[in-house]
This record gives sequence, C-alpha cells and structure tokens, in this order.
Amino acid sequence: MERRKLTGLRPQAYEHPADTKALDALQHTTGLETLVRKLNEWGFERLLRVQLTGSNLRVNADNFPDVYEKVQAAREILDLPKMPDVYIAAGGDINAFTAGVEHPLVVLNSGTIDLLTDDELIFVIAHELGHIKSGHVLYYQMAEFLPVIGEIIGAATFGFGEVLSAGLQVALLNWKRRSQFTADRAGLRGCQDVTAALSVMMKLAGLPQKFYPSINTEDFIAQAREFEALDTEKLNSLAKWLSTMGQTHPWMVLRANQFLAWIDNGEYEQVVNAPQEVPRQLPPGVKSFCTQCGRALGGAETFCPDCGTKLAKPAMDGAR
Repeated sequence: MERRKLTGLRPQAYEHPADTKALDALQHTTGLETLVRKLNEWGFERLLRVQLTGSNLRVNADNFPDVYEKVQAAREILDLPKMPDVYIAAGGDINAFTAGVEHPLVVLNSGTIDLLTDDELIFVIAHELGHIKSGHVLYYQMAEFLPVIGEIIGAATFGFGEVLSAGLQVALLNWKRRSQFTADRAGLRGCQDVTAALSVMMKLAGLPQKFYPSINTEDFIAQAREFEALDTEKLNSLAKWLSTMGQTHPWMVLRANQFLAWIDNGEYEQVVNAPQEVPRQLPPGVKSFCTQCGRALGGAETFCPDCGTKLAKPAMDGAR
C-alpha cells in the first residue's frame, strides 16, 4: 500500500493528553534534576550504547535491506529528521525498544521480524520512532538506570537519596505507561493500517501463533470497547489502577481502547490529512519546537532541554 508522508508533522499533533499530563508531573518531581545530572556525569548513555552495539547485529542497507528500508520509510512518513541506528537482538518474542538521546538507536528482537507481517513491522518501528520524535528517550533511560543511581545516591546520603528515588520511580513508571498511548498513535500514523496495528496488539496480548493466519480483530475491538465500559463502576476502575502499579506498559486491551478512541473522535484522520496544521495554535509560552525531538521551546534556549540539540537561532513557528 502507498502511505502518505506526514510532512511538517509536530509531535504535539498526536501526543496523548495523559502522556502530556504525566510528563508535566514528572518534570516537577523532586530529584529529577539530580538524576539528569548523574546520568550525564557518569556517562550512562555511552555505557548503554556500548552494551547494545557490542551484543547485537547492526542493520544497514547491505546486510538487512528489507528492515532498513522499512525504518527509512517510517522515518520519512513521520518526518523524523535523523535516521536512527538500528540493531537486531536475539529473542524469539515480539519486542523492540529505543535508546540514545543524542544518537538514537532502535533495537528489534529477531522474533519481531519473524512473527510480524510487513505492515505490522512498520507499526512497531513507527511506534519506536514516535518515542524519539516526542522526546521520550531521556526519561526512558532514567527509568532504566534509576534503581542503580538510587542505591548509589542513597549510600552516599544515608538513605535519603533512596527516598527521593522511590518517589521519582513512581512518577517515571506512571509516565512511562502513558507514553505508550502516544507511541501507539505514532505507530498507526506510520503504517496507516488500523487492522495491522490491532493485530500487533493481539499478538502482544498472547495470540497463539497457530491462529496468526486467521487473525480476526473484530472480537478484540469489541473486548476493548467493553473494557472501557468497566470504568462506570468505581470498584473496577480502582482494580484496574492497582493492577497496573509497578508495570512499565499498560494492558494491551487498554492500549487498544485508547487507540480506537483516537480514531473514533476523528483526530487520526485530521493528522493524516493536514499534519502541519495540528495544533493550529501554539500553547501559551511556546515560540517554536525542537526540530530533532519536538520539544516545545520558549524562544530563548541555546540547546534543547530534552535532546540537547544545539539551536542555531530561535526558530519560527512551523519547525514541525
């Protein structure tokens, strides 16, 4: 199928409001500044990159041209300025993740390539690129390293640092779950096939491989809509909230529900038809957006606070 390139797309056009709200709360959480400083001071990103590049297979146009072309296509569709490095990791399950703030990279499990159709694979790739475009990667790395940093700081401050890191870890996990809603929207914009996106969610939810050839998303859609109806009872809402505490990802049925709601309210079609026009008005205090990660800027920054990209001069509206 021919997919439409969303030239001029801003991440603000598709970001889930729960993601934005949780990130705002995270950025006001005590200890975040200390954590960022320690990550940079100890070179954790460099260590992570060495680990990933030293143990996985790098993808390029020569050795894995099919995978490389799909990443390139998804990057162009989402109007992501820079091509990330891509690696294939050992693992028979469907999984992928993104790392690296200054130099992003995407890692795909071999099972992701083996078990997904072409359209489904593009959904997963675009999902990961959505994390890059929305500036999620820095906070993902914080969540990855926080337990280690908390122990070190805690030992140096007689346990006080561990108390700070505990509160920050709750805020990080709360945001991390909600960021998946945003990335799922990016995945759909990348593959532009609702059925493919939902079939990926079904496979992640546990669909046995023998049923892959006859996959039917209709019952899954009905289940997702039924799941939302449970919120009418406060007890069920509390049970769902308690069940997700400590998890890094929301339930797949809940993700499907949020995904379908975005389609139902017409926002998905609006983004596809006029990506550069959403949002039509800049939020209060926002003068421009970082061209690398999409971070909202006040106009006086020299470097992007999220990804660190050097800003040559205050950009005019329309950077994304």
